Amino acid sequence: MTLSKVLLTESERISAFLQYRFSRDALGFLCESYLELPPQPPFGRRTLVLFAHFDLQGIVDPYVTYYLRALHRLGATIVFVSASAILSAETVAPIRPFCAGIYTRRTLSFDFGSWHLAWCILRQRGWSLDQFDRFVIANDSVFGPLFPLEEMWGTFHGADMYGAIENTQMLSHLQSFFLAWDLNSRTRPFLNDLWDEFRYPVHKGTLIWRYEVGLSRRARKAGLGVKPFVSAAAIRTAGGRSSQLLGSKRSGRSNGTLYFWDGLIEDFRFPFLKATVVRDKRFHESITHLRDVIEQHTPYPYRLIQSNMERLGRRSYALPR
Repeated sequence: MTLSKVLLTESERISAFLQYRFSRDALGFLCESYLELPPQPPFGRRTLVLFAHFDLQGIVDPYVTYYLRALHRLGATIVFVSASAILSAETVAPIRPFCAGIYTRRTLSFDFGSWHLAWCILRQRGWSLDQFDRFVIANDSVFGPLFPLEEMWGTFHGADMYGAIENTQMLSHLQSFFLAWDLNSRTRPFLNDLWDEFRYPVHKGTLIWRYEVGLSRRARKAGLGVKPFVSAAAIRTAGGRSSQLLGSKRSGRSNGTLYFWDGLIEDFRFPFLKATVVRDKRFHESITHLRDVIEQHTPYPYRLIQSNMERLGRRSYALPR
């Protein structure tokens, strides 16, 4: 990206932030409504999922549709918000059966901006957390579920807030690509306050510290029980292998989804593979056996990973041998 484009993007972000700061109207970030929420949530679907999407080409990839279908099977009511301002009717059609609402928005504050806009749309339509038993935020930064999502879902009990995996980088926290809350007298006020007070940080570092890392810290401070499907301690004791791959507790290499992805699949039946592992050249040497791991250990259709990489025009050692 040229310097002029970087400055323009930064200027647009600051302008959008200032606009929201004075108007307090997040609905101003809304671009298109492809499927409006009904006046009331669908009957019997007691899990509310806010799903954040982004694609440079404005496409809802088949791997995303696969993921949404799995969430829908859990009995979820899904509100889909894309930070790609324009989606074609053709690319939206496959996800319509699984979503209660489909929207696009101006890009600001990454996935948290999409989740917050979804929250504001819910409020505008008169929906509330009282109509649900569980609340989830998720995004398209992962391929999956590699295993039946019910396996992880069934372990979410005995706490208030749950996540797919714990990360100790900076501070111990649950990674935000999949977070869930049991809705009760403690979590409903917590979530209402969280989203009502959201401030759309402009800079990525501020967003990570305040929300990606800060969300778990805020939950613990509020007295909520926090529980990961896979804990950092479990990763470090998985046959001794992970301790050789991961860095110190506070280093970037403490992120098991990037540096222990194969062990998570083989040892924990972890249901997600971060797309960064496949797309980022830094990890290409570590994924030469990706296809073998996926096909030998999971029922996930590897063609979804392959087709996504081919569409993006990125070569990877993980593609056909």
